[in-house]
Amino acid sequence: MKKIVLLFIILLATTGFAQGKNISVQYTLVIQNEPELFKSNALLRNSFENAMRDSNQITFELIVTKNGSIFFDKKKLETDSNIGSNGFAMAMASYMGIIYDLKDRVLIQYTLLGENIYSESDLKSNWELTNETKLIDNYLCYKATNIYKVTNETKTFLHPVTAWYCPQIPYRYGPNGYSNLPGLILELQVRNVVFGAKTIKLDSELDFDLKFLDKIKILSQKEIEEAYEKM
Repeated sequence: MKKIVLLFIILLATTGFAQGKNISVQYTLVIQNEPELFKSNALLRNSFENAMRDSNQITFELIVTKNGSIFFDKKKLETDSNIGSNGFAMAMASYMGIIYDLKDRVLIQYTLLGENIYSESDLKSNWELTNETKLIDNYLCYKATNIYKVTNETKTFLHPVTAWYCPQIPYRYGPNGYSNLPGLILELQVRNVVFGAKTIKLDSELDFDLKFLDKIKILSQKEIEEAYEKM
């Protein structure tokens, strides 16, 4: 019954929305404090505190077109510079490079020995939709939850994911590769990292080219990990 109500609301909200327009959204980054995180390692704790302080200097952009979406660190793309002092903040945000969401797959850019390579993953699934709502920049958004699974050599961690999506903007895309909800994601929290929509342009002139897809090198996530281990 809950899903039927949500679908009805979504249909009402999307009626009359002009499809086919490009959309651009700028997201801020906030890294929230976790007092116990890196508590036993002073060097990492200091880096974490610097990342919390400096995260508000980072701006991401999402461009949505009829072909999919691109998500990127706005400053790095404009200057073509290294992540540098924001590296720890980017690592905490699990951002590795430009992300393309292309309808049925997600491509994530990595830099290996100066070369851009890509890994491919499936669209996010297993979302739990709720009736909880809140306004973001005067857009009515609905809450959805998920789990982000991280596995290392000895342990598996399950981090909570919360997305606030807007059925009024009926595109399934969102920040950092998270998507596949019945509306644009305007706020995303993964563990203690929050991507929040700062500006939303529903009739954007921004676009991106996909001709490079014929030339790129795509590796599996396992192959990416093995390549970094060899380095």
